[in-house]
Amino acid sequence: MKSWDELTDDELLAALGEAVAEDRAVDERRRAAAYGAFAWRRVDDELAELLHDSALDAGAAVRSSVAAPRALAFGSTGLTLELEVDGEQVLGEVVAAGGADAGAAPTTVVLQRPDADAATTEVDAAGFFRFDGVTPGPARFVVERGGRSLTTPWVTI
Repeated sequence: MKSWDELTDDELLAALGEAVAEDRAVDERRRAAAYGAFAWRRVDDELAELLHDSALDAGAAVRSSVAAPRALAFGSTGLTLELEVDGEQVLGEVVAAGGADAGAAPTTVVLQRPDADAATTEVDAAGFFRFDGVTPGPARFVVERGGRSLTTPWVTI
């Protein structure tokens, strides 16, 4: 086989065409993730800030007979996402800045997992939502509300 600098233009174009034609090796979910990663240019502006994690509180590592639910809070772009992880159930609330009712605009929350399809739920009129059957592992949440979005960093739940 010739090295790339020994190829004619036609041979080089043919080799590139073969490489591009091999797109079937990448599944659609990974392709969408790659496009999303490429399109995400202002990570610091778009990624929500972790405001609170009860697992990091003093004394959280102390053993007790009763495991308390884990509380997480994230904030960005005028929205706050508050979560409570209790076993395989995630309860949450979307709070808009200034005390505006989160349910006033159609709001969805997406639970993304690297090893599973995304789960989507609608937020009720009071701003609350729930995911059931959530197994431990890495996850992130995406809130979409009235043209604004909040994306959490990946956390282990």
